[in-house]
Amino acid sequence: MYKQIKPDMIYHYFDEDIELIHEIIELVLELNVQDLKTLLPLYETGQLSAIKKKFHRSKPIFSLLGANLVNKKINALEKEITNNFPDIYPDFLKTLDELEQDLHFFLKSTPH
Repeated sequence: MYKQIKPDMIYHYFDEDIELIHEIIELVLELNVQDLKTLLPLYETGQLSAIKKKFHRSKPIFSLLGANLVNKKINALEKEITNNFPDIYPDFLKTLDELEQDLHFFLKSTPH
């Protein structure tokens, strides 16, 4: 059903407060996911510290959503940021797309 998130973890961490969960997920979609989808221009202009800041801001919330694969791929990108970033970033984008789909589906299936 879900590829990148664990709904049980979401309910657990946010005390089954559906309204709060919806607000957080909407923010994650608007801010974190969109930020991470637009890293290539930063890489191309050598703004590696800006990329790392975006990674560090996103990892805690992804953990709360149970998006462990996303965090693993962020860690891999961080390690390879100077060598293989352009090679492994497209695979990361596919994972982000799956996360985005999961989050939209979760929002639709949990009315508030």
